[in-house]
Amino acid sequence: MAKNLKSLILVESAAKARTLKKFIGRSYNIISTDGFLKDMPKSKIGVDEEQNFLPNYITIRGKASLVHEIEKTALDARRIFLGMNPDAKGEFLAKQCCELFGVNTKSKCRVKFFELTKDAVKNAIENAEPIDEKLVNAFQAKQIIDKIVSHKIGEYLACKIYRGVKVGRFRALLLKLIAGIQPDGNFELNKKFTPALLQEISLNELKYSTPKTRLIVEQLYEGMNLEEKNYCGLIKYPYDEEIFLTDENRTPESVKEFLTANQFKLYELIYKKITDKNFSAKFELNGECSEKSLMATLDTLKIDWGDVYAVGISSLVKRQYVEIKDAKIKITELGEKVLSAVDEFFDELFSVESYNELTKNFAEIAEGKADKNSVIENYCKKFNDAFNSAMTALGDDAFPKDEPVIESDEVCEKCGRPMLIRRGRYGRFLACSGYPECKNAKPYVNYLEQKCPKCGGRITKRNLRGGKIFYGCENFPQCDFNSWDEPQEKPCKVCGSTMFIHRFKDRPPMIYCGNENCETRKNHPMNKILAENKRRYEENKARRENKKSKVEK
Repeated sequence: MAKNLKSLILVESAAKARTLKKFIGRSYNIISTDGFLKDMPKSKIGVDEEQNFLPNYITIRGKASLVHEIEKTALDARRIFLGMNPDAKGEFLAKQCCELFGVNTKSKCRVKFFELTKDAVKNAIENAEPIDEKLVNAFQAKQIIDKIVSHKIGEYLACKIYRGVKVGRFRALLLKLIAGIQPDGNFELNKKFTPALLQEISLNELKYSTPKTRLIVEQLYEGMNLEEKNYCGLIKYPYDEEIFLTDENRTPESVKEFLTANQFKLYELIYKKITDKNFSAKFELNGECSEKSLMATLDTLKIDWGDVYAVGISSLVKRQYVEIKDAKIKITELGEKVLSAVDEFFDELFSVESYNELTKNFAEIAEGKADKNSVIENYCKKFNDAFNSAMTALGDDAFPKDEPVIESDEVCEKCGRPMLIRRGRYGRFLACSGYPECKNAKPYVNYLEQKCPKCGGRITKRNLRGGKIFYGCENFPQCDFNSWDEPQEKPCKVCGSTMFIHRFKDRPPMIYCGNENCETRKNHPMNKILAENKRRYEENKARRENKKSKVEK
């Protein structure tokens, strides 16, 4: 009997794959690539500037087994469709998959899901198109320029400040704007309901951060299990020019029971703004630099920021270039050094005018009105001239510096010498100042403002190997509280204990109270997960103690 071959649909996220499986019959396999499968190397520039800026793509670490799995499925596939997001980045990933799995880019292989509803998905598959090379070129031009800029700026700042300090085009622009913003008064917008405007309104009315808004809005697009056999997205693709509902008859109240509290609030806000025919957005600014004023400034300067702001501002906070406290943004001492170093030679290249001009160039490539290599060459010639001037000014004896060593208050328990705060690939750690004679090292502990839900002590934050973050109580071992989940700023409304957020790989995160005796924890779905985590922790602890006792014997 002949084998019944299935078609294969590749998408970029597990959530989208899960939704599509509800619409499509058994004649399809659906696999998520979980983002890019290949990318330019992180440790090298990855672009040959002598060969028309030819990029070097390598398989992303940890993705080899997934690539092999898709290859096996693709070999037996009747047809292969690429269902990545309908934008330039999605088009680039779709072509990457064509090259990896032997799909003809000129065949009707590309499907664009502007909304995840049964009829829209069926229509998208029936109207599959060839890969749009113009969109691919537009994304690749931006990717190559950004890689060259961030890598070389990193080389310059490593010599000017110290290793590990780097900044890209948009982050440099944000730093410049944050340093110069002093707006006041009211700000009103009458325009399309764009992704950027949604982030502004969500921050203003719901107090949701931009990363939080982006996370929830993607969940609303990628699909909700509203009821049996009715799995669909509530909004259309949220990073297009304008946001739309998939069905205006689907009111927030009609789907409330199927959504989390955060999903409901954001969907309710989106629904009300879209269905309000007299909609306009009003913001009050108070003369201080806040996310509201920064967003308003980006709008005023006509900067296309809707899909890059959340990542940009998060990166500035993570790298400790800025601090956000009480809704105010303040540049740190390190941020000031970065801004000063960048402005000295790259001020014009990282200006609003340059950023908008390059964004326009990318749009022209996507429309077939500009050549990819010409755009890259024109910008990189100016950038390389500035980079060479910056490196020349440093002198021939310039070399990358190590981050200044900071002496901590702790003393090495092995030799009695002071412990130093150093930075490694996984973040800061404590190392004995007596190295190499004494090789004692341990995680650097940050003390958070949030309180331990068991004893009321401060919660500590530790960076572990592999990039994992672990939270515990400062009173350990007297208090055995520990968690892999991030503590939240707002306490529980019922008992006042610290709230935590548990993040899943393939579904929306879950917020819960850290006090296991709180009323909100009764029948909470997190109880089973936390109990299993505790069991594993106790097993690992017993295993370590057993191993230690054997060594001592």
